[in-house]
Amino acid sequence: MRQLPWTVLAHGGLLALFLMLGWVWPRREQGWINRDTVVNVLNGGLLFAAQLFTLKPLAAQVDLGLLDLDLLGPLWLQALLAFVALDFTRYWLHFAHHRVPWLWTFHRVHHSSETLDATAGLRMHAVDFVQLWALPVLWFGVLLDTSGWPPAVLPVLLLVPVAFDGFQHANLRVDPDATWLKLWNKLLNNPHFHAWHHTDEVPLVDGNYSNTLIIWDRIFGTEVTRKTLPEGFGIEASQQLELGVIQLQLLRSRQG
Repeated sequence: MRQLPWTVLAHGGLLALFLMLGWVWPRREQGWINRDTVVNVLNGGLLFAAQLFTLKPLAAQVDLGLLDLDLLGPLWLQALLAFVALDFTRYWLHFAHHRVPWLWTFHRVHHSSETLDATAGLRMHAVDFVQLWALPVLWFGVLLDTSGWPPAVLPVLLLVPVAFDGFQHANLRVDPDATWLKLWNKLLNNPHFHAWHHTDEVPLVDGNYSNTLIIWDRIFGTEVTRKTLPEGFGIEASQQLELGVIQLQLLRSRQG
């Protein structure tokens, strides 16, 4: 799998942009940067280092390309169908993270934050990270032959879910009923939709698993969005973890 260095800079730039927008139009007054933000960024740096020195060399060795994408038609259609396939499998992986107890053990690291901003997507356990890394490797290293694509197409395609990850976690005030946003809110993820995924009312309210396209939650009956925002974010006290990068990765319980 090919990757361009500028995608890393783009990721950082998008996070900074969504952080700033969350400060200008906040969903909740929580400051631009807080302790959760710092832990998130440090955790993301640790995972990025692991990807750079361990996972990326492994991905470079995977280049089977079992299915010829040229059979699907023009490049834009190939890229669109590949993106939809990736987004669809991300939905089901996320569904499993919540519904399979063993997987939830690790995924609760991500949900342990009681404040949400654009960096919240960086807070995840290494087990979650490896799974999310493996999905595009499976699609674009094993199943689909993208050798005929221009070099920039695949990195841009993979940058889209990264951008939405920062956007959907952003502390941005979004009116789900705004006329100019109606089409967006019917199809694409946004901070209001994803806020209900992080509600502390779980397991009473457990859904909104989509990453970019939110049609999957509607098709499979897992949408839990409400008109107002949830009162709080996080997980129940018995599952909470100590706030620190090492503590989160070791799953250290806050209750000891």
